[in-house]
Amino acid sequence: MTVMGFFRDISPIRAVGDLKTYWFDQQDHKWRFLFAALAATTTIFSAFISESGFEVQWKRPEITWVTSFEPGRSDDQIAAENVANQAENDRIEAEWLAKEEERKAQYRRLAEQFGMDTE
Repeated sequence: MTVMGFFRDISPIRAVGDLKTYWFDQQDHKWRFLFAALAATTTIFSAFISESGFEVQWKRPEITWVTSFEPGRSDDQIAAENVANQAENDRIEAEWLAKEEERKAQYRRLAEQFGMDTE
């Protein structure tokens, strides 16, 4: 079947007629379920809309600037502080790597206890 043959068999008038036949046959429970679904949808959307807070006015945020450097530092002071900070960062990274290696060793021991191959 070609695409045009498929669309030739589709008719909006027949679709509306089928929908009308489906909804108006002798089954009243369809109407009850339709109204229940509409009520639930309306309730949920009204809750979202009432809680959305459209009425709140925008307020400029309060910014607190924190300065941690002295404004008149020399280049030697900056370089010395950078060296000290790098040493601190290296110490922290070494501690982290040691903890990571210990954690890996623990997992290797656990795997060996359960007979798993870790290689």
